[in-house]
Amino acid sequence: MTAVTGRAEEKPCLHRAWAIAASVLLALPAFAALTGEAVALPPLKGLKGARAPSLARSCTITPTELEPLFVSKADPRQQIEDESSDDEEEDDEDDDSIPGLILPGSTTCVSVSGTVSAGLQNDSFRASRALPLPQSSLTSLPTSASLRIATSHDLASGLRVGSAFSFTMQSPVNDVAGLTFDEATVLVGPWIFGLDTSRFSFWTGDEFIFSTRVPSRTVGLLALELPLTETWIATLALEDPALGTTSTLPVAAGRMPDGVARLVYQSGPWTLHGALALRDIPGRNSRLGRAGILGVTYEAEMLGRPTSITAQIAGAVDAAPYIGSQLDAAVVRTVLLGSDPTRGFSTALVIGREWTDEIATNFYVSRYQLSVPLIDQAKGKISIDRAAANLVWTPVEGLKAGIEASIAQARISLTGRQVAAGLAGRLISTQVFIERAF
Repeated sequence: MTAVTGRAEEKPCLHRAWAIAASVLLALPAFAALTGEAVALPPLKGLKGARAPSLARSCTITPTELEPLFVSKADPRQQIEDESSDDEEEDDEDDDSIPGLILPGSTTCVSVSGTVSAGLQNDSFRASRALPLPQSSLTSLPTSASLRIATSHDLASGLRVGSAFSFTMQSPVNDVAGLTFDEATVLVGPWIFGLDTSRFSFWTGDEFIFSTRVPSRTVGLLALELPLTETWIATLALEDPALGTTSTLPVAAGRMPDGVARLVYQSGPWTLHGALALRDIPGRNSRLGRAGILGVTYEAEMLGRPTSITAQIAGAVDAAPYIGSQLDAAVVRTVLLGSDPTRGFSTALVIGREWTDEIATNFYVSRYQLSVPLIDQAKGKISIDRAAANLVWTPVEGLKAGIEASIAQARISLTGRQVAAGLAGRLISTQVFIERAF
């Protein structure tokens, strides 16, 4: 999805936001009416009698639980261990739940959440080429706010219907406000459709402030998510980048949507993610782009404190939008065309550790490399190396502050293409930030 880039586009974009939000929220009662099923209300804790209260009631939106296609036969000895860890599993499920309210006269649980952040940032540039820089050092006061509205209710048959709508507003850059739509989805049992992040993606960089300031790759989505067993989940999706409001790279509209197949394993401290993507590239010589990704996360106590390690590697042929981070794509999209033939890969290693209940650190390194064999020209090449670290202080739940620093070294060699000053070179950024979630 692309941020609003001018005052003339701001009003239609806002109208589009209200249209998407209204269509998503109105889809739920319409679906219930078409199915002709009654809505089963969750039991009210601490209340007796059949008469419903007139005040708003609290509720909780939890992840959809579907019956696995293949139920494994558990070892009786393992069942005893599972029963002893039921309390721990319930605590883990509560971490994924979202509190909400059921308004008087309504049967739908509604949750409103968001974040507000502000900071002081300094960027220092050093060009690798003999280009004059308009400003080698820049200090700014970045601010951002995001809002998410989610709904959920269960039909009498047990089918869950939900929706979600979210957007982010960034501080003005060069007198241009930034507004991006992050999500507008409807969930019907195992099906999800609307506007959402690509199911190909694994690590999104949410632990770092810099990454969250760049919109993720949002696409038009139709996905089916099915649990194969208690630990394996399969996803099949059709994705259309042209319908997304943010594209990481210029994308030529294909004759058909992109196809993505994903397989995720989750058990104990391990999460494994593997995905394949195919996309149609139209043109005089139409071709098929393909991409693949492997990712793994391990979360456990090391030396007495919670620690997480994440690693991923992705490769692509004529499918550059599927590799690299949002920060890498923000650089590449300024010099690459949607029809350019490409071949490349990206890697990332992330380490996070909670030193105390209030203090945590995160660190990552990444590599992005792309070859561009342009016609009648020498082979072009783009490479970007990044490293970032932060120190986060969380005195109370929902409030965090800290400091983050990053360094990026970009090398861009594309004959006949203009490269803006400050892109090909070294960028060092430091930011002090504070964020409040509600």
